Amino acid sequence: MRMGGVPLYPVEITFDEYTEDALTARMTAMREWLDHYRFEPTIFRHTFTETGLLFQVYFDIETEAKMFARAFGGREEKSG
Repeated sequence: MRMGGVPLYPVEITFDEYTEDALTARMTAMREWLDHYRFEPTIFRHTFTETGLLFQVYFDIETEAKMFARAFGGREEKSG
């Protein structure tokens, strides 16, 4: 994915929880982590799936994507 000609580095994170409380807790943890490192994702989406929660987070900087994926057990997706 590109935004304004700049490649984005996507990360997908899944959680096997399916409640609004779980969503709130996960989003709070991610936001606090991002604030601590002063990272600003370009896009931050969440979706309720049949089995839980899916977060899709896109970064402008590959290193930030890698760190975020490691911190939250996510996987980096290929940008394209």
